[in-house]
Amino acid sequence: MATKKYICPPTPATGAGTFSDNLVGFQLVTGGGLTQGNFQFTTGITEKTNRNFNTGTFSDPISLESMGVDGVAQSKAIFENNFKVYPNFDLSQITNFTLYGSMVKRISTSVQTIISKFPAAIESTFMGINYVTGVTADNISYNQVFNETTFSLDVGKLRNPFDVDFSVNSERNLELREIGVSPLRDMTNNYSKYSLYYSGNGYSVLRITPTQTLDSGTLIIVVEGNPFSGQTFTYDNLIIRPNDYEVNRIFNEDLDEVENFLLNRDTSPIYTATFLVPKQTEDGQYYDSYQNITWNLDGGWNLDITSKAFETYLENLNEVSSFFDEYTTNLISRFFITDAFREFDTIGQKMEKVLQIYGRSFDETKKFIDALAYMNSVNYNVGNDIPSQLLKNLAQTLGWNINISPITNDDFLSSVFGQKNSDKSMYSGLSKASTPDELNYQYYRNLILNSAYLFKSKGTRKSIEILLRLIGAPDALVEFNEYVYLADQRINLTQFNTQFVSISGGTYVEEIPTLEDGNIFFIFGNPYTGFTTQTTIQDVNITIDEYPMDEEGYPRAIDDSEAYYFQIGSGWFEQTPQHRNIEEVDLTNSVFTGSNPNYQTKLQPYTYGQIYLNRFRKFPFMNLGYYLTPTIDNNKSWSDYEIGLRSNLDANINARYNVGDDRLVLNVKNVDLFLNPGQGLSYDVWYMSRQFNYPIPNQGMGYVSPTYCDPTPVYQYPQRGGIDWTTINPQPKRNTFFEFAQTFWLNTINVRNRQFATDGKTGGYPTLASIYWKYLESQENEGIQNNNFNYDTMIKYVEGLGDYWIRLVEQMIPATTIWNTGVRYENSIFHRQKFVWRRQEGCQLVPIPCKPCEVTTNIFRYDCDIQVVECGKYPWTNSNTIINFNGVLGYAINNYLINNGYQLNDCQLNSLNTEWFVDIKINNNTLVQYPFFNGVGYIDSSLSSPSTTDWDNALIAALNDLKNYGYDYYFTNNDTVVIYNLICSISDVGLNFNLNVGINFNITCN
Repeated sequence: MATKKYICPPTPATGAGTFSDNLVGFQLVTGGGLTQGNFQFTTGITEKTNRNFNTGTFSDPISLESMGVDGVAQSKAIFENNFKVYPNFDLSQITNFTLYGSMVKRISTSVQTIISKFPAAIESTFMGINYVTGVTADNISYNQVFNETTFSLDVGKLRNPFDVDFSVNSERNLELREIGVSPLRDMTNNYSKYSLYYSGNGYSVLRITPTQTLDSGTLIIVVEGNPFSGQTFTYDNLIIRPNDYEVNRIFNEDLDEVENFLLNRDTSPIYTATFLVPKQTEDGQYYDSYQNITWNLDGGWNLDITSKAFETYLENLNEVSSFFDEYTTNLISRFFITDAFREFDTIGQKMEKVLQIYGRSFDETKKFIDALAYMNSVNYNVGNDIPSQLLKNLAQTLGWNINISPITNDDFLSSVFGQKNSDKSMYSGLSKASTPDELNYQYYRNLILNSAYLFKSKGTRKSIEILLRLIGAPDALVEFNEYVYLADQRINLTQFNTQFVSISGGTYVEEIPTLEDGNIFFIFGNPYTGFTTQTTIQDVNITIDEYPMDEEGYPRAIDDSEAYYFQIGSGWFEQTPQHRNIEEVDLTNSVFTGSNPNYQTKLQPYTYGQIYLNRFRKFPFMNLGYYLTPTIDNNKSWSDYEIGLRSNLDANINARYNVGDDRLVLNVKNVDLFLNPGQGLSYDVWYMSRQFNYPIPNQGMGYVSPTYCDPTPVYQYPQRGGIDWTTINPQPKRNTFFEFAQTFWLNTINVRNRQFATDGKTGGYPTLASIYWKYLESQENEGIQNNNFNYDTMIKYVEGLGDYWIRLVEQMIPATTIWNTGVRYENSIFHRQKFVWRRQEGCQLVPIPCKPCEVTTNIFRYDCDIQVVECGKYPWTNSNTIINFNGVLGYAINNYLINNGYQLNDCQLNSLNTEWFVDIKINNNTLVQYPFFNGVGYIDSSLSSPSTTDWDNALIAALNDLKNYGYDYYFTNNDTVVIYNLICSISDVGLNFNLNVGINFNITCN
């Protein structure tokens, strides 16, 4: 084998034959140095794809403290009780939970548990526990800097049947109780879980000053906010109780099914249990009868556990339970053992107790076995169906996207247990508010139960409309339109063929005019640059089949290709990986010069199918094309002979446009689906006009109903026979909303007499604006209640819906449809500012007042002195003890009873009925008696006495009647009213004027 040796450094000067002879190149060059003859340089291109996607906002870090959880143990308990999957039991049947065991024992145990665990309250009422009336809270002071209110409660007057402990020894006192109670009864250490409920609102307790005992002393409480509006004391009833999500927590975690059955909060009256009791007729036949047993309240919140009514309640429960044990329940003791077990039982009934324990354990197992039979059921009402926690999984199984929810709540405990200080349910007829989790579950229930119909109707308008109603979007705000494009005319075939022949050879020659430098000429001394043409030649590879035109020149759809199809350009309300357009070169950030170009791309903006339609508008390499007009057509199905005015208003399928030939209509797949607050105004005006003939009468805007005072009214609007014969008559009763919205405003805009600005500077349409003002003032002018739609309320409403509805509706719209969606913010048709039109001089409307039918006054005042008297606006102006109308009522009743030999405790306060009126007298002659309020009862001030607002409105109405007697009035800033005469008094010494509040009342006394 031959061996080749290398010597380093190599002896040849050129380096030829060495292992590295081409590593650098030829080593030596003339003049010295290194050659680079063997180096190869290539261009390095950097490519980058730019994407801007909306990721939303990031939430704050989550911790136990931010979720409102005290510690790890509490968080484990919450997950244990609320996030494990439990069946939804039917709480309407007590036998679902008590069948093998004794119902008497089960009910007895449940009542004891309720008394121990109930979220009790302390109440300060106008009538104390000793039936003595007085203030409910005093020493009230509001700190505006810290936004907190401090007030004092007299412990001796508090209603506290459950012994909520607010003393300094509260923790030890609860430990010494024989029967364990809820830790919330220790208010001293758990005050942060309590709230003050006053006048329908809740205010969180910030701190308290404990008392020495529970029998006497003063309890000082500090709450957040300003509940008393500057008062220093109050006679209104106060409730200090655990806040709402603490109440819900107790009902969910501490009370079982039977206890929740007894304390049913979804009934009226609250806490009513309904038993389906088997009964027997005289002829021996059995039938079921419903029996309601209500646990009465002691005050406004606490359960009654001390009165005779509570004993009656227990007797009724025991009677019904015993009846069940005889015929339906207690199966272990009655059927499953021999009678000898009971006959030879011990004196302490040890065997019976063992059987009851067995029965209870069987019942606990049976309720889960029964629930398995309903695990594949979904009901609108919770009970005997799939666990609520699995509703989202079932919806996902059916094909729904579950990564959306109508309920968003950052507070963990609020989502599970509800708000802290809601006090009232958002739904009438329910005594408790639904938690966000419960609302979320109900959303999925409705979705699942309607899935069959929705999936069968997928891709139709009906499925979209049903989903919008499901989420609560009102018809007034929904703008849902499908579109067609109307071509102006067919293409001239002669011109088309002439231009196509010029490019059929494979090239397209285009001459572009350009300025010709150096060719300058003068016209009247002004220099001008001449121009020439610049020719551009392009290669053309297009066939006649690629033009969107048929043999007669009408538009037609051409075959799709990878580079040209209808959905090109797409559309969506955000850029996401699932919704994005095609890429294009980012000319701003790309660099094409130098040795290392930087090539960057970005997504094209959405065009909603316009790239496809642009070929119809501008034929390639020609100056021909169609002028396309987008037009709403929610029918989309016409016969070819239906030309001219196309109008279809049946079943809310709205279309109204003119077409000369059906072949000029491009039936595209463009859809608009918006929530439009501005449209809501037009909708409510249309609806009110149809229902009440106001604010747009069906007889036309010029119609004014004649009256006795004005039998021939002057019209405010143009009418036939005048200068302008325009008749404004939209006829809302004959038109659908679509047709009304498209046409009603057209003849209200008339440049001759209506399109002007009253100040000569701003634009607008006064006729349209006046219609809206009539709508807003419908209650005052015509006694018609409107929906009070305005931009503020409607915008807040659509913002509250968020964008989850878009992602829900997306699942019902075909993927080939291009649709534009979101919230459309625009002025309503009543407020669209167009141009500035100034009123012509001399064209003015001079109002002519109505001739009065009767007048009681002096037309001219000569030698008449104005007599004035100033009175307090409220009855307690000069009183140091009375501060509201509830105090006025108490003062009047107590004085009346004392004068007639009675005390307040001798009367039944619930039997009190009052009639309030404004009483105005002059010289002891009654001029005005204006009734304004009817009261019921005495304890609840909101029912027994009017508010200051009620009095203010009634006082204005009563004082207005004084004008018929020649007097007028005005209010001062010091809560007083000044009355003065409009006519000369017959007496030089003046008149005796009296302003009183009158009360007629009935009360039953022993």
